[in-house]
Amino acid sequence: MPPAAVVFFPLDKRLNLTRYSWTPVTIENAINLGVDIASYQRAADKLSRLTHVNISKSSLQRLVQHYGGELVAQQAAEATATVQIPRAEADIVWREVPEPDSNCMNISCDGVMVHLRAEGWKEVKTVSISAVTHPVDDVSGEWTTQLEHHSYRAGLWEATEFAQQQWAESSARGVEKAAYLSSVNDGAAWIWNIVRMSYGRCVEILDFWHATERLWTIARQRFGAEAPETAAWVALQRRLLAGSELRQILRNIRQLYPERHTVPDTVRQAVVYLFHNRQRMRYREFREAGYPIGSGTVESACKVVVQARLKQAGMRWSRSGAQAVLALRSALLSDRWGQTTARLGLT
Repeated sequence: MPPAAVVFFPLDKRLNLTRYSWTPVTIENAINLGVDIASYQRAADKLSRLTHVNISKSSLQRLVQHYGGELVAQQAAEATATVQIPRAEADIVWREVPEPDSNCMNISCDGVMVHLRAEGWKEVKTVSISAVTHPVDDVSGEWTTQLEHHSYRAGLWEATEFAQQQWAESSARGVEKAAYLSSVNDGAAWIWNIVRMSYGRCVEILDFWHATERLWTIARQRFGAEAPETAAWVALQRRLLAGSELRQILRNIRQLYPERHTVPDTVRQAVVYLFHNRQRMRYREFREAGYPIGSGTVESACKVVVQARLKQAGMRWSRSGAQAVLALRSALLSDRWGQTTARLGLT
């Protein structure tokens, strides 16, 4: 029998059609909607309305997984390269460090759970890199501290791999050239271990709200959740906390439980938390120096980057499918969509 005929359409090359028989622009629009809208079906329907190109829900999902998977592989290689020790002088590759958006940069990390098929609930670790700016109010003439120009990286990584990924993101933002660094986080030990390992000259700051939460825990345990004394006591401690008067706060807690009174475990744990993070709670000093004291950027990232797309009602993901969406969505919300699609050969 003669060999099977190879079918070739010259117009395919002129139109730059891919293996999926859609133009790169169509694929770019499709995966953009697929990671931006919290439903592959609704994304496919919107693409059809906007472009009159019909792509099924399953085809759109395959496109996202394919190109998102390519981006995941690229980012993994990039992250490994940033921390890999050359074995010989010939292996040394000098990379260009970009300029930071501000002379002060902030790094915040957090985690959020998503539901994976056959694995159950797993943590997505997320980093948010931001420029710290100090705009001056036109009326009062006073300056404030703001976080701007956010970028993100999120994935289903263990702490070691996440450490490499967040460092790659920091390097892409020029953190190494920043004159000042801060990192605002909750009290998770794995986060602070990564911060210490990656940023030796970084100012470590415990998120003010997480510290306040422990004060609420103590007050509710002592007075009751609905008691008027609870809010009044916390309000006083918050003022002391803002003034970095942690010693007085600890004295006030002690007064709630005089000698020979049993201290409940929840209160004891809250006190240990506050004492352990005491050097990260110098809020008056931090504010006067122009550092942020809240980790709202990474908490917002957990909601916007992860939960808004991967944690809708009834959603369960494959690990590769979730990681593909996270990589593309992080690029989209970091204002790097054009750069990312160019890396993927779509522009």
